[in-house]
Amino acid sequence: MTLIRVALPTSILDVEHTPLLKAIKIHQVARWTSIFGVYEVIFYKEPLTGHIEFHEQEKFIKTYWSYFFTPPYLRKLLIPSNPLLRYVGALPPIRLEAFNVAKKPKIGEVRVGFVYKDLSGKFYAHIGNRIPYLVENACEEGLKPLLVVSIEDRVVECIEKPIYLGPRLTFYSSLREVLERSRSTSHYVIATDKKGEFPSYNTISKLRDRDITILFGSPRYDLFEIAQQEQMSLQKYIDYVWNTVPEQRVVSIRTEEALIITLGVINIFLRGGVERVF
Repeated sequence: MTLIRVALPTSILDVEHTPLLKAIKIHQVARWTSIFGVYEVIFYKEPLTGHIEFHEQEKFIKTYWSYFFTPPYLRKLLIPSNPLLRYVGALPPIRLEAFNVAKKPKIGEVRVGFVYKDLSGKFYAHIGNRIPYLVENACEEGLKPLLVVSIEDRVVECIEKPIYLGPRLTFYSSLREVLERSRSTSHYVIATDKKGEFPSYNTISKLRDRDITILFGSPRYDLFEIAQQEQMSLQKYIDYVWNTVPEQRVVSIRTEEALIITLGVINIFLRGGVERVF
């Protein structure tokens, strides 16, 4: 299975002038990366972004990310009231497959629940009802996949089932930190740029069952310019430079637009059997 990580600057919020538009932008990133099963979304600080501004952007993104990737039936319990979230009602749901369950638990159903340990040391889980269910086997705390064993006795089991709960969220204070970390975690590190090459089938086929990181620039500066501002060589860290929109007919493509286009292109190559399409 290919693990896809994407890295983009928090400055994608700078071009939006209202909290609502910023919330929409974060929703786009969350929704589009979830569609393609992205493993991790990394946000980094540009050199020209101030530290206070960066931490404000980080707080805003984390607040909405937590809301998006908490099961809807657990939000009242797990998401505290926050004035930053006043625009969530205007945003479409992410609708992860794991959250697409009945309103009330059913015997034999697997659903995501919030597991916690009480003062006696026993584990319980909230799975959508007001009253918690007893977890009858060993389990860790947090959001976990649970098998509903009994409705009457309110019993669930923690199961070891791979389940996608959305992309992990990580923040770094520079592009350099992202690159250094990516070189240690990923088999391939890929930069996106309009001067890059269109990725061929043979190139992308090498990425199958690998860990890859795809980097995106900011609304004002491309990755090479950001690297220059940080006084480093981007080429030292990357394996490829891709242009996934050859012969574009607009002056520039927004970061979030480049994100969904790139993910769509490589998804066909990696998972769609493109050798049968072309």
